[in-house]
Amino acid sequence: MNIVEKYGGTSVGTIEQIQAIALHAKHMKEQGHNLVIVASAMGKTTNKLIELAHSVTNNPNKRELDSLLSTGEQQTITLLAIAMNALGVDAISLTGYQAGFLTSKHHSRALIKDIDTTTIQSHLDQGKVVVVAGFQGATEYGDITTLGRGGSDTTAVAIAAKLNYQCHIFTDVAGVYTIDPRLYTRAKKLKSISYEEMMQMACLGAGVLETRSVELASKYNVPLFLGKALETDLEKGTWIMHKELEDMPITGLSVKDDYAIMRFMHLPNDGVYLGKLFKMISDLNINLDTISQQLDDEGLANFTLYCSEEQSNQIMENASKEYPVHQMLGYIKLSLVGLGISTHSGIASKVLNILSENNIKYYMITSSEISISLTIEKKDKVKAVQALGKAFDL
Repeated sequence: MNIVEKYGGTSVGTIEQIQAIALHAKHMKEQGHNLVIVASAMGKTTNKLIELAHSVTNNPNKRELDSLLSTGEQQTITLLAIAMNALGVDAISLTGYQAGFLTSKHHSRALIKDIDTTTIQSHLDQGKVVVVAGFQGATEYGDITTLGRGGSDTTAVAIAAKLNYQCHIFTDVAGVYTIDPRLYTRAKKLKSISYEEMMQMACLGAGVLETRSVELASKYNVPLFLGKALETDLEKGTWIMHKELEDMPITGLSVKDDYAIMRFMHLPNDGVYLGKLFKMISDLNINLDTISQQLDDEGLANFTLYCSEEQSNQIMENASKEYPVHQMLGYIKLSLVGLGISTHSGIASKVLNILSENNIKYYMITSSEISISLTIEKKDKVKAVQALGKAFDL
């Protein structure tokens, strides 16, 4: 079997864990598998490197910060290769640049433009285990970039897509749950979930997989598995795959924390003026979650934007001098996801009635064919999750 395995920071946090993965790789090679391993930085290494940079300056240069952060994954992959070599396994470590990852120039949130897998394939053809640094690549000019949150997931799926391999994402959780078990102890583990549902759940706050990785898997039909690190029984995790519509309307519930509402009031309804605002947001590489526009009685435009608190701070820094904007913090986005939403009536009504019965205010409701999302106050998170989880038997 041809497999790309990805290990997150909590799975490579100690030398003992790294040695355990090396032993696993040895067993995989003895069974005749071709193996690429993608690894994140050890434990909290990335956070420590960010703190180190901020001990020098409150506003580190993004190019240099990417260069610093990339060393975390390089440490892990080198130790993994050393551990495998010590067990007699022929292994080689490759940085994102060495592995052929060409990215955009957006430091800290770069996009993969292409992967030249010639070097990876050459080492695989020689029977080696190839250990690749996740989360990173390089621009056409050779500047090191990082891919942002969950970038190692994207690295792994992108390699699998290029090589036509399966992709197994190993982490500290046993699979995908209907709801985060830390919020709802009765949450159920899913044996399988559709690409579309997983994309929605990831985009809407489920932290087990990064949205871009699922999108890539769906686009290139990569068999994608999520499970606990070193679990050899693939029946115990969750498979993400193409699925048909199901009888159950709701598959899961996601929560996006640290949500912000940005209100731009009484703007001229002028395409050029408004275009400048949204170009500024685009230049910051911010992908807005939701945009709502209304015209008042005087024909002026009122925009409400929804994004993360971090992104809202960036918008405030760049827009507040030119545009009348009000920043509202302390919210979360709660989303119910399921392929069956489009074939079952009354879901939105049921959700709103449940919130009303529990005295939970909502500020925005949006829906798609497979999701219903609401913005509520952060203080009501646990109450809302438990009430909806019970009502929809999640």
